[in-house]
Amino acid sequence: MYTSVLDLDVHIHLHLNFADVFVVCISIGIGIHGETHEEIQRIEIQADPTYEPDDEAAAGGEAAAAVAVDDEAAAAAAACGKEENPTKKKIRKTTSDVWKHFTRGPVHPNGSYYGICNYCGEKYLQGQQRGTNSMRNHIDKKCNKIPRNKPEALQKLLQAKSGKRNVLVAWRFDQMKCRKSLAKMVIAHEYPFSCVNHHFFREFLCELQPSFKIPSRTTLRADCMKIYEDEQVNLYEMFGQRIFCLVLDNASSNDACISELLYSTPMKDDLPVEGKIFHQRCGCHILNLIVHDGLSTMHKEIDCIRKTMKLIKHSQGRIEKFKLACSQINVPYKKPQWDVPTRWNSTYLMLELALELKPVIMRYASLDKKFSKALSDSQWGILKELVKHLKVFYEATLKLSGTKYPTFNLFFSEFCEVYLTIKSMASNEYPFIVNMGTQMHAKFNKYWSMGNSLLAITCVLDPRCKLDVVQYYMEEMCPDECENSISNIRECMSELYNEYVKAKAEEQGASDLNQPGMSKKHKSDVGASSMTSDRKAGLKDYLKGRKGTTGPKTELEEYLSSDRDDASLDDDFDILGWWKMKEPRFPVLAQLTRDILAVPISTVASESAFSTSGRVLSQVRNSLSDESIEALLCAQD
Repeated sequence: MYTSVLDLDVHIHLHLNFADVFVVCISIGIGIHGETHEEIQRIEIQADPTYEPDDEAAAGGEAAAAVAVDDEAAAAAAACGKEENPTKKKIRKTTSDVWKHFTRGPVHPNGSYYGICNYCGEKYLQGQQRGTNSMRNHIDKKCNKIPRNKPEALQKLLQAKSGKRNVLVAWRFDQMKCRKSLAKMVIAHEYPFSCVNHHFFREFLCELQPSFKIPSRTTLRADCMKIYEDEQVNLYEMFGQRIFCLVLDNASSNDACISELLYSTPMKDDLPVEGKIFHQRCGCHILNLIVHDGLSTMHKEIDCIRKTMKLIKHSQGRIEKFKLACSQINVPYKKPQWDVPTRWNSTYLMLELALELKPVIMRYASLDKKFSKALSDSQWGILKELVKHLKVFYEATLKLSGTKYPTFNLFFSEFCEVYLTIKSMASNEYPFIVNMGTQMHAKFNKYWSMGNSLLAITCVLDPRCKLDVVQYYMEEMCPDECENSISNIRECMSELYNEYVKAKAEEQGASDLNQPGMSKKHKSDVGASSMTSDRKAGLKDYLKGRKGTTGPKTELEEYLSSDRDDASLDDDFDILGWWKMKEPRFPVLAQLTRDILAVPISTVASESAFSTSGRVLSQVRNSLSDESIEALLCAQD
């Protein structure tokens, strides 16, 4: 066999077999076809698909590969006519966990290659003593597509569904949801933005969910502002729908707001009866203003009772002496209390308690020589007469402030009773009652309008009242205007009902929902008449002109013509349950009634629920900007 060694200037003619020549070439570092020993190794390594570069070589360099040549195997391979590669390298597997997220790209002739991110495709050059720090930094901080919190286990985490303990749903961590919940907590409980910097709070969150990245106080403020802005958009969308009416107190700014909504925006066209019933005044605020004007004439006696209650309660010794007075005249002890000036109901309760404890207060005056606040018998008589007249206002306020039942249907009758009580004060034997009634009457006329038809309509929709109760009070209050008032109520009610009929027809695609549900077409009997077609047409025209009240009625007409319910106005009556039962008979009227009864006649319940008096600027919020305070207070609603 002949072979040539190109790297030498001499040509050697060898009568050797191939294996012997190959060993000689290897021993002197000369390769066939002119490649050196190191080049042969690099070519073979690049061609090996199982080769993985050692990541730790960047720190300690590349270790030399051990090369072993098996002479017997080579001889056997030569005998079979096959060539054996004696320079194959044993490669140690990579140990860095970064390669779980990267794929090694093709190796270049110079030994370098790219690590390709499995999620975003980013490439990082590797090889030639390059480490994995750049790839690790990419996974930890830069890559936005890596599923960082994907559970490694095959079984998903489960949690109880909100509000249902027996229902389990799959759970996955969501950074944005956690940030939103944190912002809601800060808004609702009035925590400072700096709470995210508190050491043990951060430690608690890290133990609870290590994957949650705690935001900075600036990011937390931005999240709170985002909630406020989103809720503001939702409020605008709600106002864009069909709103029935707004119940507001009697502030002048509210009147200006209503005028702006009705006349400066296209909102008026979407309101029932063109906004005629849109603005409703809070009934309890009206009562409060009326009673306050009346009590202004009685400030001397009321102040005397108030000072007496405060004097006794503010000293433990006087309380013990007051208890002694109770035991001496066998009257159960009751804790003295005084009123809150902004809530007239508390004034009534204070006066009522004082009348009940009158004997005890008189006895206490004899025990305490320094006590000089006792009232005379005439003053006690004035207070007794005052409490008797205020009881009507107190009971009306309690009814209209309810939250567990509809109140809009109670307004008309209760306010009529209040008006008749004020009217009766003008003929009272006590001059101070007459004077108080005059003050109340002026305030009542300012806020009460007989043309407020929606209040009367709601009373008519109460099956215990209907038009009979409205007409009764109208005749008592304004007999000269009774007929016109009833006519206006009927007209407004018909207009409102027709709008609901039209909306219902558009919703269901019905052609005529104004017809009574009970009317049906009956087939004519065959052979029942032998009249000609002209005679039939004439008879139909004649009967149509004389149908009177025997023709079909609308739901509204049928409801008004039916008998009233036997339940008394003082009984606990489920008006919503009554209309739910009658809905198959009066579908449109039931929907109208449901919308009206959903309106509260008072804002007392909502004001007490969302009152922030005295807590607007707490110690942790007194340095916030106006914009932040507005967002936090509004978003807390």
